Amino acid sequence: EICQWRSVMFLKRATKTFKGKVYESYALTESYREDGKVKHRNIWNLGSLTGEQAHRIRLILTATQNEDMFVGRLSDVVAKTHYRFLDIALLHHFWQYWGLDDFFADQPLAEVMSINRCLDPKSKFQVNAWVLETVLPRLLHLDPESDEYAIYRALDQIAIAEGDLQSFLYRKLQELGLDGGQAVFYDITSTYFEGTKCILARFGYSRDKRPDRVQVTIALVVTPNGYPFYWRVMEGNTPDMATVSELLKDLRQRFGITECLLVFDRGMVSEDNLLAISGQELKFVTAISRDEIPGLNILDPDLALCLTLDNWRRELSLAGFIPYDQNLLYREHKLGDRRYILAFNPELFLEQQETCQQHYQKAEEFITQLNTELHLAKKSRDPENVQKQIEVRLKKLKMHKVFAWQLLPVNLSCKTKSGKEKTVQSFKIEYQIDQEALNWQNWLNGFLCFVTNQPAENLSPGEVISYYRRKNKIEEAFREIKHYLKLRPVFVTREKRVKAHVVICVLGYLLLNTLDEKLNDCSDTRSAVQVLELMGKCLLNRIGLKGDAKYSESITLVTENQRETLAALGCSYLVAKKFLEPLLANSNM
Repeated sequence: EICQWRSVMFLKRATKTFKGKVYESYALTESYREDGKVKHRNIWNLGSLTGEQAHRIRLILTATQNEDMFVGRLSDVVAKTHYRFLDIALLHHFWQYWGLDDFFADQPLAEVMSINRCLDPKSKFQVNAWVLETVLPRLLHLDPESDEYAIYRALDQIAIAEGDLQSFLYRKLQELGLDGGQAVFYDITSTYFEGTKCILARFGYSRDKRPDRVQVTIALVVTPNGYPFYWRVMEGNTPDMATVSELLKDLRQRFGITECLLVFDRGMVSEDNLLAISGQELKFVTAISRDEIPGLNILDPDLALCLTLDNWRRELSLAGFIPYDQNLLYREHKLGDRRYILAFNPELFLEQQETCQQHYQKAEEFITQLNTELHLAKKSRDPENVQKQIEVRLKKLKMHKVFAWQLLPVNLSCKTKSGKEKTVQSFKIEYQIDQEALNWQNWLNGFLCFVTNQPAENLSPGEVISYYRRKNKIEEAFREIKHYLKLRPVFVTREKRVKAHVVICVLGYLLLNTLDEKLNDCSDTRSAVQVLELMGKCLLNRIGLKGDAKYSESITLVTENQRETLAALGCSYLVAKKFLEPLLANSNM
C-alpha cells in the first residue's frame, strides 16, 4: 500500500542556554515521512531572528502552502464590487413570514419588485439592472441572463393572481392573529399617469393636486394595525361614495365577513351608503361634515356662540360634555338606530378661528385690489365678468355670505395713444360686512361629530372616537405607498400592468408595515425606514488583488447595533454561518 505524503515547510525555533543566557535560533525545516515515520530535516539555518522577522516568514510559508492565503501589500487589496445584503435579507425574511415565497413560487420577480419599492424604487425596466447589484439572484436562484422583458410578463401574471392574493393575505392575517378583531379601515385615493393610453385613466378629483393629468382611483382596506388585505383599482373619475357598495359585496362574498366594524372618512358618508352598510347588518364608525351638524338639532347655537379659549371647558361641562382627553370633550346623542358623538376640540377651534380671520382679510384685500384695477381701467369693463370674478373669489374664501356687495357704474376719462380723450365705463365695489353672518360662519368652529350604528353596550363613545382617530393608519398607508414607495406617477399603460403596479406597491407597504409593527412590539421607536438604512450598511463584498481575477467574498463587519436589532426582531440567523455560507460560495481564490 503506497501512502502519498506532501512535505510541509515550517520555521523551527531552537533555544540554547550559555552562561545563564538563553539564545534563540531558527531554521527553515521540512517535515517528511520515511518508513511510516514523520521526520524533520533542516533546509536552511537562519540564525537569530527578531519576533517580527519570524512572524513574516511564517506568513510566507503558510501562504505558499494554502491557496486561500497570499502575501502582499495592503494597497494591492481592492474591493472589486459590492452587493446589497442585509437590508435585502431582512425584507426577504418578512416576505417569507407572510408565506409570499410560496404564493409567488412561480413568480420570484414579484419579490424583486416589492423589495425594490421598499429600498430604491426604480422603473420596471430599471429593476433588471438593480437586482444584479443585490444578493437577490442568489437568494432566489434567479438567472442573471434572463430576458429583460420577463418583468413585464411577471406583471401580467401578478395582475391575474390579484384576487387570490387578497384572499391569501386575509387567511394569513387570521392565522397570525393579526386580523384586528373584525374592525377594518377603508379609504380611497388617486394616482396620476404620464400618458393617456390606459383604459382606466380618467380626469377626476385629484388628491395629488394634478388635475392636468388623467388618473386611476384606488380603494384600500387595512386592519387597525395597518395590514392591507383588499384593494381595488377603478376608473379615475369614480366618486368616493360610489365605491362603498362594491366593498360591502366583496367583504361578504370573498372574505366571508358578515360581522364587521367599518371605519371610513366622512368623504364617503352619504345616507345611501350608511343605509347600505346597515342593510348588510354591518356596523360603521365615521364622521359627518360640520355643515350637517345644525340639521341634527343636537347643538344649541347660543352655547356655541359664547365659547372662547378661556371659558370652553367650563361652559361645555355645564352643558353635559364629558372629557375624552385634555383637548376633547364630547356628548352623546341617540337618533333612531344611530349614535352621534358631538365633540369639541379647542385646538381645532383656534385653528378654524384663525383660518376664518385669514379668509376675511384676503377677501378685503381682494376687493381693495380689484377696486384699484377698476379705477385705473383703460378699457371699458363687462359688468358680468367683474361680477363673476367677485363671486368666485368670495365663494372660494367662504366669505360670500359675509360680504354684502354691489357694483356701482363709474365713468372714467383717459387718453388714447394718440392723445385724444375718451370715456371708459368701469365700476366701483361697495360692500358691507354682515356681522351676524360672520358670527354664524364661526359658530361651529372647534366642533366635530362622529356617528356609529354600533350599540353602546358594544362600543363606548370613547371607543368610537378612538376608532375614528385610528383611521390615520390607512392615511399613513397611502402616504407611504404614494411617496416612499413611489406609486406615482404610473408609466405602464396596460390595464393589467397598472393593477400589478398597485399590487407591488401594496406588497412593499405590507413589508414596511410588518417591520414597523415588529419594532413597535419590542418597544423600538425607530421606523422601518431607519432600520433598513442601518441594515443597508452591511454589504456582501467581493475582495481581491489588483490585476488578479481571483477573489474572495465576505460581508461587512456586523456592528453591535445591527446585531442587537436583528436579535430583537428574531433575525439573528441572517448573519450566522449557516445562512451566509450558500451566499458566499461564489469565491474562487
